Amino acid sequence: MWNRQGKLLQTLKGHENWVNGVAFSPDGETIASASGDKTVKLLNGWKFSHHEWACNWVRDYLENHPNVSESDRHLCDGVGSH
Repeated sequence: MWNRQGKLLQTLKGHENWVNGVAFSPDGETIASASGDKTVKLLNGWKFSHHEWACNWVRDYLENHPNVSESDRHLCDGVGSH
């Protein structure tokens, strides 16, 4: 799994063929993956941060848009990576 910047976050093992699909549980703690080897794997305990995803998505806007207040400009400081 990679973040949006292409940084490898974690290698998920267990399938013997290509992974065809991945889904996250609403709480971000379980990943389900389906493979060409006709198996579905559940990985529990993964803490996918929706806050981190959102900050990575809006970071450029927060940092560069002229209508963002100075205090709001730093809402995502320390969350995720550039």
